[in-house]
Amino acid sequence: MQEYKLFWGDSHTNIHSRHMDDLRAILDHARALLDFWPIAYYPQEYREEKGFRYEDWLEENRVEREWRAICDLAAENDRPGEFVIFPGYEWQGDGRWGDHNVFYLEDHGPLIRVNSLPELYREIRRRGLKAFAIPHHTAYIVGIRGKNWDIYDGELSPFAEIYSNHGCSESDEEWIGLRANRHMGPGVSGGTIEEALDRGYRLGIVCSTDNHTGSPGFYGSGLMGCYAKALTREALWEAFSERRVYGVTGDRIELSFTVEGAPMGSYIHHRGPVHIEVDVRGCDALDRIELLRNNTLIAGYFHSGRWSVPEGDDRILFKLRLEVGWGPTPEEAPGLPPREWEGYISVPEGRIVSVERCWRSRGQWSEGPGGGTCRFGFRTGGHGPEGKTPSEALIFEIEARPSDRVEISLEGKELRFTVAEAMKHSRVLFFPDEVKASIRDTYGLDPELLPRDDPFYFLSHKAKVHRAVPEAGYHTSWEHTDPSPPRGVNHYRVRVHQRNGQVAWSSPVWVENL
Repeated sequence: MQEYKLFWGDSHTNIHSRHMDDLRAILDHARALLDFWPIAYYPQEYREEKGFRYEDWLEENRVEREWRAICDLAAENDRPGEFVIFPGYEWQGDGRWGDHNVFYLEDHGPLIRVNSLPELYREIRRRGLKAFAIPHHTAYIVGIRGKNWDIYDGELSPFAEIYSNHGCSESDEEWIGLRANRHMGPGVSGGTIEEALDRGYRLGIVCSTDNHTGSPGFYGSGLMGCYAKALTREALWEAFSERRVYGVTGDRIELSFTVEGAPMGSYIHHRGPVHIEVDVRGCDALDRIELLRNNTLIAGYFHSGRWSVPEGDDRILFKLRLEVGWGPTPEEAPGLPPREWEGYISVPEGRIVSVERCWRSRGQWSEGPGGGTCRFGFRTGGHGPEGKTPSEALIFEIEARPSDRVEISLEGKELRFTVAEAMKHSRVLFFPDEVKASIRDTYGLDPELLPRDDPFYFLSHKAKVHRAVPEAGYHTSWEHTDPSPPRGVNHYRVRVHQRNGQVAWSSPVWVENL
C-alpha cells in the first residue's frame, strides 16, 4: 500500500435547482473539507396534481441549463494535486431500478435521460463514455428505489454505497438499518450489499453523505476513502476502477487492509492458508476489528483493554475532540439567530499535528495545523439532520508531554488542564447567564425566582471537550491467518468500530483458492 496515498471525497452531495445561485459557496466548502468531489446534480423535482405530490424529471430546458452550469463548475475548478472535481448527476429513472449516481472522467458529458437501468448502461457503452453509475441506498425494497441486482454491470458500477444519510444497506438487519427516510424505509432483503456479494459480484464499498443541504462532506452521513497514486482525475479513476476504496460513517478512520499483500479491491489466486493484515488509525478510541469471509465473521480483534494512558513524561501523540452545539430548539426560542462561536486551543509546550474538520454545515472555519495554537469558529443552531441535535466539531491531533498544559478559550470562557488530565475525563462548557437574560427578555420572568436551575442548562448552548485519547488507543495493527479457506472464490473484508460509534467498511479482496 506504500505506493498509494489516501484521499477523501463525498460522491453524493445533491445539488438542486435551489442551489444554483450558491455554487461558489458550496464549492468553497467542499474545498475546505475534501480532496475530491464527484458532484451529484439532482435533475428531479416534486410535481403536484390536484394537491398530490410526486417526484419526476425536471423540465428538460432547465435540466440542460443547470447541467451545463455543473459541468462548467467542474471544468473550471479541477485542480490536480490540490482539489479534484468530477461532473455527475443522480439518476433515478422511473424509480424501479435502484438509484445510481453517474459520474464522468471527462468534462461536459451528457445527462442521459432514460427511464430504465438497461437503457442507461446501454447508452453509456454505445456512446463510448468514460462513466460510472454508482448504486446507493440499495437495501430499500426492490422495484421501488432499491437496487435490483439482476441488472448489474461490474465495469460501470465497480462499487456501491453501503452507508449514507439514509442509513446502512449492508444487510436487512436493523443494526444501523435504513430507517431515516420515513417514505422510502424500511430496508428489506433483496437489494443489500451482502446479497450482491453472495451473487459473486466484484463490488467495492464506499460511504457518501446523500445530503440535500448543499454541504459536501456533511459529518456523520458518510465519506469515501480512496487509495490512489496521485490526486488527479486519472489516478482517482484508476483507483475507482480497481476498487481501492472504502467507506466511513463520519470520522476519517485510516484503514489499510491487505490479503496476501494485495490491497482492498484486488482479485488474486492463492493456494493454502490466507494471511490478512490490517492497520487502523482512528479518530477516537478503537473498539474492535471484524474480519468477514463470504459475509460471515471468522475472526475479531478487540482493542479495548489492550491499551492504557501512558505513564511517565515522554512526548506522546493524542487526539482531542471539541464539539459545540445543542441549545434551544426553534420552537423554544423563536427567531433565535444561529449561535456564533470563536475561540482557540493552545498547547504552548506542544505542537498541533493535524486538525480534522467534522462539519455538518457551512459557516465553520479553522486554521491549519502547525505550531502550538489553532484558532477556529463555528456556527450552530436550528435542527440537525432528521431532527437530530445539530453540532459541529474539530479533532486535534497533538504532540506534547502528559504534564504539558492545554488551554481552550471559547466565547469568554476558558478551560486549563494538563494533557494527563485531558485523558482522564471529558468537560462541558455552558452559558447560563445568556439563558437567564433570554428568559427575562422573552417571558418577563425573574430567573432567580424559578423553583429549579435545570432549565438554564437545558436551554444553553454547550461545548464538550471530549476525553483525550493517546495514540495507543486509536492506532493498532492486527494480523490473522485463515488456515482452511473453502475451495473456489472467497471474498474477505473488514469492519472497524470505534468506541464513539463510528464505523469503517473496507472493500473486499477476492481470493480464488486453487
